[in-house]
This record gives sequence, structure tokens and C-alpha cells, in this order.
Amino acid sequence: MSSIASLRHTERLVQLIARAEEASARLVAAPTDGRDRLAAIARREQARASARLDASPLTEATADEVDAGGAVARTKSEESGAREPRGSWSRALRLEGMPTQDIAAIEYANLLAVWDQESVLVQRFARDPLDVLAEIHGRLTDGLVDPAVVGRPRTSEQDVHDGAHGQVVYRGAPVAELADRLAALGHWLRAGADDEPALVVAGVVHERLLEWQPFEAANGRVARVAARLVRRRLDTAGLAVPELDWVADPLAYAREVAATIRRRGDLTRWVEWDAEVTVRALEHAADTAQGRPPPAPPARAVDALAALGEVITVVEYAEAAGVDRATARADLAQLERARLVRPERGTAGLRVRRTRSPDPSADPV
Repeated sequence: MSSIASLRHTERLVQLIARAEEASARLVAAPTDGRDRLAAIARREQARASARLDASPLTEATADEVDAGGAVARTKSEESGAREPRGSWSRALRLEGMPTQDIAAIEYANLLAVWDQESVLVQRFARDPLDVLAEIHGRLTDGLVDPAVVGRPRTSEQDVHDGAHGQVVYRGAPVAELADRLAALGHWLRAGADDEPALVVAGVVHERLLEWQPFEAANGRVARVAARLVRRRLDTAGLAVPELDWVADPLAYAREVAATIRRRGDLTRWVEWDAEVTVRALEHAADTAQGRPPPAPPARAVDALAALGEVITVVEYAEAAGVDRATARADLAQLERARLVRPERGTAGLRVRRTRSPDPSADPV
């Protein structure tokens, strides 16, 4: 693999690739009735979550108003002149007197507009990835930044902060290296990525753009859109929304990028984590599209889970269930799909945490 995507195809990653392909096949086979409705829901969910992952204070009321055709048309009609580039909400609020919900409304509307174009962008992304990244950036920042910086590598150093306390989580790539890094990514996507599963390519694109922060603003949103364009090979209708998982803990999301930087570019753990979240979203989307709940785990899995603690290793599960480790992994995957457990981040699927009791009556109210 090139330096763009230095990673190992671990046993865990191979399993996740297989699960993603199985979920993709189920999405293709799912009834088409109701697909537009599910896509409309996914469209709104991903846009709201992606905006909030970039620390937007977007409220449900503002998002609902945009969906109804209100806030953005009013806000844009009141704008005049170019705006300064925004790398974060704190910078935006210092530079602008514009109310935060008006800014949030534009960001949310721009995310929806990009989603609407993805069926076209996905075809072009494979041929001209850098041109498409520049176009995505332009669409996402429409009405928010000076047109002179749209689609161009940033010229100022940029840090990613934790949002709550303003502490630096990691620093973007040096300005002097951005053009070369983007060129290398474009070359890899055109010439080397075809040999990799879509799940892996999406994870690589996602991390590299988050890490490098190539533009003056909207880098997180650009990274997630670009990753979704790749994932469209698995999910053509865009029904899976992994953003809902990431937005549950935005700081962990940023810290995983920082951890990848400390690993000197080894993307193995990032891609595994990204794949775990994506596979959960794909499987949930497939279950929903097929109109049925996930299959129940085997009885031995439920019995073993009830006998074990909150955090469970593959070895502990295998001993409790009386199965070998390969079967233990398969059982834990079914428990995960049933939303009874969730893999612990950074453990390659070797340790899971219970999310609820297999007996609903045992859960606290």
C-alpha cells in the first residue's frame, strides 16, 4: 500500500469488509417501496449530525425551518459582500455579527444541497477526485466564505479544538505540504484505490481529509461527504448514516484522528474503527429497508451474555458459551447487530461492552 494508506488487513478488518458486502447485497435486494422515504430521512439525519460534528449550534427548530423552506432564503437575501473564511465557530462569531442560527441554517442547507448532487458527484469522484473535492467545498461553504478561498488549499495554519474548552486536539498538516498531499491522494484514488474494498477506501479518505484540514473551512463536512461518495458503492441510495454514531461523541472522533497522527500514519486502527461504525449503519439501513428486525442471536449467545459482566472479551465469551474463538466472534457480531453489545474502540473487536440487557425487563427504567 502507498504512504497515503498505510494499513494492515487484519482479521477484524476482513470480517468487517465481509459484513459490509453482505449488508450491501441486502440493500440491493430490499423492496424499492418506501426507499425514497428512507433516503429523505437519511438525508436530514446525516446533514444535522455532520453540522454538529463541526461544532455547529444547529437546533432542531432551525433545521426544521430549513426543511420547510424558510430560514436560508431569508438569511441569504440579507447578506451582502464576501465573508471571511471560518475555520471554527469561535472564529466565525468573532468575525461576524450574524446570528448563530442564521449561520447554522446556511451550513445545514448546504449539506442538504450536496447530498442532492451526490448521485452525479460519485461518478466524477472516481475520475477527478480533486476537482470534486473543490466543488464539494464550494457547495458546503456557499454564502459562508470569501469566494477567493473556495476549493483552494488553505494558506493559514489550522488547529482542531475540542469545542468545549478550546484545547487543541491536533494540528492540521503544514500549509507548505498541502498541495503535495492532496495530489498524492488524488493519484491514489485514480490509480491505486481500485484494488481496495470501498469500506477501506472510504475510511482512508475520511481520515486523511480530517487530519490534513486542507481548506480554510468546512473540512470535517468535506471529509464526510467524500467518504460517503466512496460508500455509495456499497449503499447507492445513501441510506446508512454513520454520522449518528460519531456525533454521539465528537471529542472521541477528533481524538481518534490525533491518535492516528501519533501512530505516524498507520491507519489500521482508524480504518477498523471507521469500518465498525459504517458497518453498523449499513446493517441497520439494510434491516430497515427490508422491513424486519435484525435476526435474533443464538440462545447460547444470550445465555452467555447474561452470565458475563459489562465488558466482555472474545476469550471470556468463548469460555462462557463453550465455543471456539471463531464462533465466538461470529456470535458477538450477531449480538452487535442486535444492539446488545458494541465493540470497544481500538480493541480490534476483541473486547465488547454491553449496551443493554438481553432481557428487556432487566434494564433500568
